[in-house]
Amino acid sequence: MLTLSEIRARYGLPSDSGVLAALAAGQTLPAPLYWAPEVHQLEQEKVFARSWQYACHESRLARPGDTVLAAAGGIPLVITCGAGGELRAFVNVCRHRLHPVVTENGNSRLLRCSYHGWTYGLDGQLRHAPRQASEPGFDCSAISLRQVAVARWDQFVFVNANPDAAPLTEVTADIRPRTDQLNADLRRYEYRTRFSYAMDCNWKVWAENAIECYHCPTTHQDSFGKMYGAGAAAYQTISWPDTLWHEAPIRWVPGGADPAGLTGFRFAFLWPSSFFAVDDLIGFAGSVAPSGPERCSAFTDMYVRPGTSEAVVSEWLDLWDQVLREDAEATNRQQAGYRCGQIPAGRLMLSSEHNLQAFMRRTYQALMAEPAG
Repeated sequence: MLTLSEIRARYGLPSDSGVLAALAAGQTLPAPLYWAPEVHQLEQEKVFARSWQYACHESRLARPGDTVLAAAGGIPLVITCGAGGELRAFVNVCRHRLHPVVTENGNSRLLRCSYHGWTYGLDGQLRHAPRQASEPGFDCSAISLRQVAVARWDQFVFVNANPDAAPLTEVTADIRPRTDQLNADLRRYEYRTRFSYAMDCNWKVWAENAIECYHCPTTHQDSFGKMYGAGAAAYQTISWPDTLWHEAPIRWVPGGADPAGLTGFRFAFLWPSSFFAVDDLIGFAGSVAPSGPERCSAFTDMYVRPGTSEAVVSEWLDLWDQVLREDAEATNRQQAGYRCGQIPAGRLMLSSEHNLQAFMRRTYQALMAEPAG
């Protein structure tokens, strides 16, 4: 795998200080960072394998023995709920011949690899291997699954493939005063459905689209722009190194109800790829992940406020699906611009897109980071 300096040399990119200076001046990241295969490989290692990723709602890990599959940077993971309700996460690879230990979400008091039957406890410790008595020096107590980091953010569960990662509470400290109320409101909502989308674009193109609303009055004129105040004065954003915050008033509700007095739309984003949001009718949590240098997929788990008219909920969910499909269409078209090789970088509107500047800086700094140790 090439280093960042080797990638810069191969594609004729500026120095690290030059890239950061261009970002500070309002340029985007260099275009090859959105399509080069070597960048995709580096991001898997330095971004996704070292950052906190949304895994699931806590209800999927509520009972002892519950297991949930996840992934980070191409690393397969499994999260378990222990007998006392404690959560643990492991690399989902058997220590025998590297077969997956768990192949689907479920519930079991033991984790048994289906290939040769090696069996682990919910704490990751090897409990039994067939024919172990005939193997000289074989010691189950010396073998366990490789543990990684797991943590709750209110009702949401996150994983980090780096066991020495900074605590999630530390990474999200800046935004917590705002998400405390957001998640308290969303906790009362009921799960309804999952929206899933596959895009022919680099994951950063989709993520950057998700964290700015400069495009909302045009791209989403008949969807998001109809639902919420999306103009410069109404739509507010705040950025920190690892988190971003959006809020906007509701301007229209299906059925002609008066939106005055409603709390409005609130959105939180955790670098590099996780997000959750709520308004007075629905809420969602989700993530985007790369599936190749120029492909990605995203999902949103949709929640509904109890007692809301089913007709209103149906229309609101349909509008959100429209928003996300419009985003997919826009980012697919945008990828061709990055790929054409004619424009070295874009020019941001920092008064409306400072969140993008923060996201791009954080991403590039991750690519610059030296290996731990």
